[in-house]
Amino acid sequence: MAHIIVINGPAGVGKTTLCKHLANSFPGTVNISGDAVRDFSPIDAKDWLGPRSTYRASAALISSYLEMGARRVLLDYIFETHDSFEWFCSLLPTTTPIHLFTIWAPLDTVVAREASRPGRERLGDRVLQTYQALQRNLPFLGEIIENNDAVEVVAGRIDGLILKSAGMQVPIR
Repeated sequence: MAHIIVINGPAGVGKTTLCKHLANSFPGTVNISGDAVRDFSPIDAKDWLGPRSTYRASAALISSYLEMGARRVLLDYIFETHDSFEWFCSLLPTTTPIHLFTIWAPLDTVVAREASRPGRERLGDRVLQTYQALQRNLPFLGEIIENNDAVEVVAGRIDGLILKSAGMQVPIR
């Protein structure tokens, strides 16, 4: 059965790195980066494409890959509230399970990671604003995964939770 895995969290928490690892551990996985989707959009996307255009584009891309036969689609993005995530889910096929994982780390870790990402414009105050919004809504943002271990360990936890929710045997690692 196909399924969608959404990796949520503040900028700099490790979403992209984690998704790359998850995609490599399961052949045929489609890995959609929220940064890449935003890169397609014009700076004034809201004026020309309307609100939440990158959410809509991400959902359309996921739906297209599922129609083509993808069994596992990953999306790393920032959903600050449960309402925004639910709205996003309303754009996806209703028959495909969606797993939401919010990756979390202490603020000082997130700020340091975001500041050290090469080739990226710094997000400045937006990192703190996003972190605080997510922190207020953590109880409503799916399974919370602490990102204070090696990427392989965090990915293993996510894979284990997905298998468990599907009623499958969790492999011993």
